[in-house]
Amino acid sequence: MKNKILLLLLAFIINSAVGQTTEFKDLILSVEKKPTNSQTSSIVILKFKPGKHLKIKTVDGRKLASTNYFLQDSATLLMRHFKALSNDFDTIALQDIVFIKGKVYGDSDRKLLGGVIALSSLPLGFFPVFATAWAGGPVFLVAMPFVGMFGAGVSMTGARRFNTTDKWDVKIIER
Repeated sequence: MKNKILLLLLAFIINSAVGQTTEFKDLILSVEKKPTNSQTSSIVILKFKPGKHLKIKTVDGRKLASTNYFLQDSATLLMRHFKALSNDFDTIALQDIVFIKGKVYGDSDRKLLGGVIALSSLPLGFFPVFATAWAGGPVFLVAMPFVGMFGAGVSMTGARRFNTTDKWDVKIIER
């Protein structure tokens, strides 16, 4: 029994060690909020987590998604096809990106708020739906706002989407 537990623990440790990225890159992809005319300070800079899923839509309508992307220089992004076995890369200039979606560092406040909204929608929605069902009313109409509230909370806990045409600039910076 002890051997099986030790073997399971060893397999877990080896899996964790192999799953970590070994490459240390000097460049990192980031987004910076464009300042408006009335805004002079508090510019937001968010850095994308390397090795995580990244979705990009370009000006010419291409939609690309992959976990394997490489930063070639300060203005070019190389992205490997998501389900391709070959080493085909798409070269994307940063100014050609319409929107970009991925997981970023420093986003814990937004994720916490999304979790609170999603979890609070369950008890808030239970009592009105229960009362409406008891009275024989339209349960679907009463439940819809709470279902929407739950969906909004769950979407806040996931990856962020940045629209680069309106208020975000995509940049490549050094770590």
